[in-house]
Amino acid sequence: MTVNKETDEAIEKEVQEFLESKNVADLSEKHFSRFGEFIVSFELSKYGWNIYSPVYDEYIDFVIHKYICRDQECRRLWNHTPALICKNCGKDFSRTLKKDIATGVCLTCGLLVKGSKPKCPNENCPNPDVERRPTCNNCKGEVEMRKHLCDCGSTDYETKIRTIQVKSSRIEFDKNTGRSKNTYAVDMKPKDLIDDGYHFYIWCLIDNENKPHFLVLSVKDFIEIMGESMKGISFFKDQDRQHFSAKSEGEGKFGKWGKFHNRFDKLE
Repeated sequence: MTVNKETDEAIEKEVQEFLESKNVADLSEKHFSRFGEFIVSFELSKYGWNIYSPVYDEYIDFVIHKYICRDQECRRLWNHTPALICKNCGKDFSRTLKKDIATGVCLTCGLLVKGSKPKCPNENCPNPDVERRPTCNNCKGEVEMRKHLCDCGSTDYETKIRTIQVKSSRIEFDKNTGRSKNTYAVDMKPKDLIDDGYHFYIWCLIDNENKPHFLVLSVKDFIEIMGESMKGISFFKDQDRQHFSAKSEGEGKFGKWGKFHNRFDKLE
């Protein structure tokens, strides 16, 4: 579920320009971690999520939320901003037409008034009293706020809230030979297992062309894939590091974690 085509394209262009302006390999570990969070936030916004960063980083990098239609057959993103509609002719001023709303209308000659003028600017008007109200420039009717209705006809919405932990990785290189290992690596610890059903991991993997890849999985997914290895001493001691293939296409992509590639639908 995305916001709209124009928004997606604008976000994609901004992310691409940002990536092209950076040499990811030169970033320190701290800056690369922030970089990964930045890229993930852009990607989440494409799916209609609003993204917030906690004041204190307690294993949660983002709190995200969105409003959606409550109708189970619809589930469209919900426009939470009230519509501005003329009560008389139905003209919609909600978007670019707000500037066209007059601030009042003369009760005698019907002249539209803009600004804060208390009297009708028509010098020939015998009774220049102005009724101060949001006024339609089309029919001089009153403009009012109306709660948004979904295209499906629903009048109700719900709020979805998720927490996200971002793990970022570049392709690993052998420190002695400088050769690529063609692998990514992600560190996971027991404290990361916030198993409340609303917490998710997004692994941001940046390849050698600065192209980002995303693995999206729940805590439950992680536990199931790890299986018995979670009982190992290395995981208990916060020393577990998942190494997996950097192959991003075809059979065997991202090793055993490939099934979570771009699975942003899991957040729904």
